[in-house]
Amino acid sequence: MKNILFLAFTTIVLASCSPSKSGNTSGFEIKGNLSNSKGETIYLEKLSRQGSMPMDSAVIDEKGDFMMNHYSPSIGFYRLRISESNFAMMVLDSAQKITVTADARNLGSTFKSEGSPDTKLFLEYSALAQTHKMRTDSLENVFRTAMITMKLDSIRADSLSKELQKPYDVMINQYSKIVAKKIKENAQSFASIMPIQQLRPEEYLDIYQALDKGLSEKYPNNEDIKSYHGMVQQAAMMVARTQAIKVGNEAPELILPMPNDKDLALSSLRGKIVLIDFWASWCAPCRKELPNVKRAYEKYKNKGFEILGVSLDKERDAWLEAISKEGLKWPQVSDLKFWQSEACQVYAVQSIPYTVLIDKEGKIIATDLRGADLDKKLAEILK
Repeated sequence: MKNILFLAFTTIVLASCSPSKSGNTSGFEIKGNLSNSKGETIYLEKLSRQGSMPMDSAVIDEKGDFMMNHYSPSIGFYRLRISESNFAMMVLDSAQKITVTADARNLGSTFKSEGSPDTKLFLEYSALAQTHKMRTDSLENVFRTAMITMKLDSIRADSLSKELQKPYDVMINQYSKIVAKKIKENAQSFASIMPIQQLRPEEYLDIYQALDKGLSEKYPNNEDIKSYHGMVQQAAMMVARTQAIKVGNEAPELILPMPNDKDLALSSLRGKIVLIDFWASWCAPCRKELPNVKRAYEKYKNKGFEILGVSLDKERDAWLEAISKEGLKWPQVSDLKFWQSEACQVYAVQSIPYTVLIDKEGKIIATDLRGADLDKKLAEILK
């Protein structure tokens, strides 16, 4: 499952801030020493939907020292910036007294901080992410180098890609477990909101919920945390729906209108092997995949195979035009509600094209089959 909900939450968090008008009333301060400074101005900015909002600034003196104490921050993500490409991230709260050191020429890579536990934790998460990126990048470089030096054709390139996918997945799983453990140990830290978005909710819902509980207890009136709580609740419902459409379970009923406005029920196709094909006229990957679906239909339609096309369109004319242009001969339905379609909710659809294969009794056989994999599965079932 893609973390759509939590990417959206980041936007909410970064949108809920405004400049302080009353000045510092909490005793908050940041002081630091930057080597290789040339008397630049350094800025404290709070992240917002628009990018960043200036909150305080100071001129770095000839010794590299500076101090900021005109702003009382609320918990959130900030950055110390010398230029747009030279900055360091921080997580700040009111009443903190923070000291920082860094090389003024490269704040991001040399930044060290004391006095802000969340900033220290954020830097630890960042170091983990950087190490993980170096490992995965090295694997991708192996693939690119092999493509160039061995002059691989598409078949051999695909074979190598599949082989490298195995160690890549191992790296992802190892990294996810390390991050999940660290978040669980720091379930009351605002800094944990960012790295948790790298975890798949269907595998780590308990970690999302632990962080939700910890932050809600620590910041009960914080609007950002309330938003995060809502996102976790939505994720929990989505995970529950995903569990409901596991292989072996009975496929949930769908009753949606066809182009003639008459309703068609999925259960009316019982007795056939049915492929539910989620697509949309506006989805380029869906349109690219349709020839494969058409070949499967023509090959197996007389052997007890049927397709139910479920469109996530929102414009009726575009939907009907695509059906006609692509020459789709199997039943098509849509409530024209885009991603808010009832079918999306019931089948926990996160991206398209997406398919669900159902047996003659209405049980789910497989999900997300495409191209050769779909043909292979149908050949196995419809001998």
